[in-house]
Amino acid sequence: MRRYIRNPLFLFYLLVIYVVTQFSWWLYLIASLYGKIYADPVLLEKKTMMLVGEGTVFVIILFGGVFMIRRAYQKEHDLNKMQENFLLSVSHELKTPISSITLFLQTLRKRDLDPARRDEIYAQSLNEIKRLESLVSNLLITRSIENRNYYLNKSPLQLDELIQSVCNSLNESVLKKHTIRLNLQPAQMTGDKESLVSIITNLLQNAAKYSPAASEISITLAERNNTLILEIADQGIGISDDKKELAFQRFYRDENEMTRKSKGTGLGLFIVRFLVEQHGGNIALLDNKPQGLRVIIEFKTN
Repeated sequence: MRRYIRNPLFLFYLLVIYVVTQFSWWLYLIASLYGKIYADPVLLEKKTMMLVGEGTVFVIILFGGVFMIRRAYQKEHDLNKMQENFLLSVSHELKTPISSITLFLQTLRKRDLDPARRDEIYAQSLNEIKRLESLVSNLLITRSIENRNYYLNKSPLQLDELIQSVCNSLNESVLKKHTIRLNLQPAQMTGDKESLVSIITNLLQNAAKYSPAASEISITLAERNNTLILEIADQGIGISDDKKELAFQRFYRDENEMTRKSKGTGLGLFIVRFLVEQHGGNIALLDNKPQGLRVIIEFKTN
């Protein structure tokens, strides 16, 4: 019982029941009073209908307010739950690479390793540092979005070369266990380099994270009708149609088995859509055949 008393919704509904009960009793008393005051049946009927009308309006407003408050409470509750999961995920995402880097450094310090093994540890340490850098970058971008102070520094660039550069930087880490197929046509656009790198990195990280090892990730870039079309397709678990729009929400993570096993912050697609729209583009999530997800981004070139 104590648990219910501490629940604000329980107290709110208790108050609503009290108000409805008192209002019903007030209507009954007024109706009884009208019956004693007005002897004319026509006038009594008018007064009664007026009373019923006012009561109906009150009830509609009351229950409309209850519905809106209940929906706002549920949204806030869901957001708090997502934020809690986000903090847990971030803690794990930060702890894992830091622990790995610590172990690598301790190994280098305590053991006399051959050059090949030393170079391998250096490479693994750099990969973990890049992972941390990507996480911190996403957190900073999200903070800037929330504060509405994220600004683009646009300049002419070759999008195909930028995509190739990002793939090269991820080949020994995120994309190491996957087959990458590139089909990039030369394409120039005016955009913010760091933002575009963030878009491509987040999409490739998602594709690799939710796809089985040794599966193919294809990246296609083409220009049609003054529009640059970037498509990243994987052979992973995909996203059901009813959750494709939800996937762009901040902190959202689909509750399926592979998502629970794969840690993440739920910020990737939220950031990607914001940055795409800042460039005047649009993004869509489509099913890949026979399985997986296709992310299609369109940028206007003029």
